Amino acid sequence: MIEKFKNFTALNNESDPLKIDIVGETYCDKTFKIERACSDLNAFEFIIDGKGALDINGQHLEPEKSDIFFLKVGSNHKYKSDGNNPWHKLWIVFTGDFADSLINCYLPKNTYLFKSCEAVKKYFEEIVEISRRDIPYDLMVNKITINLMHIFMYIRNRILTENADLPDNIRKKLDECVESYFNLDKLCESMNYSKNYVINVFKNKYGITPYQYFLDKKIDAAKTYLTHTNISIGAISKTLHYADQQYFSSSFKKAVGCSPLEYRRKTRKD
Repeated sequence: MIEKFKNFTALNNESDPLKIDIVGETYCDKTFKIERACSDLNAFEFIIDGKGALDINGQHLEPEKSDIFFLKVGSNHKYKSDGNNPWHKLWIVFTGDFADSLINCYLPKNTYLFKSCEAVKKYFEEIVEISRRDIPYDLMVNKITINLMHIFMYIRNRILTENADLPDNIRKKLDECVESYFNLDKLCESMNYSKNYVINVFKNKYGITPYQYFLDKKIDAAKTYLTHTNISIGAISKTLHYADQQYFSSSFKKAVGCSPLEYRRKTRKD
């Protein structure tokens, strides 16, 4: 492993609103692994190349080329580089009241991986280059702050753009798996958002949780089968991946007010 970094913690003042603690570049190898409990640092890490794994606050993430991953003060995390395709990364460790304000204002809660951020690579490169200059610490912090702000603003603006379509994308994925097994954790992992974030974004637009929407769509599909086909109730239950016919019947009756058989008879009669 090759690691080049500058440590500025000895130059920090307690009153500084933004403290740049360490800036570095790392060429990882298969032995690279870090684990922290209740971390005392904030960090942005930009992956120039390679891939690896990050486990943070119960989430398993896989940062790869052009991704940014974020480590937050107070988090429990461990991360390691892939043995066959190790990371090459640029990173910055920062703390302070201003840092906390930026995090709270610009980053979504419980989100630690931002995919495909090639556009901010230049800001990370500039931060590393500035840290290596022979200039006063205060001037260095001022220059790095500008680039750090660009990174925060890029993430926020991109998320705002994505969020305009995010609820619709979630709904589309739910519609696609009505006749298959549904796992909200897997859905959130595939979209690189926390479960709470996905639930809140979806509920803000549609007024119900993704899970309730999914259950409603299953019932709608069941109604279609019952009305327009001769498929048995047991076969409908299997098609829609209910645990068994009894559970399907009780779920249907709870949602519609009558059993599947009663619904079929009524709609056929009507």
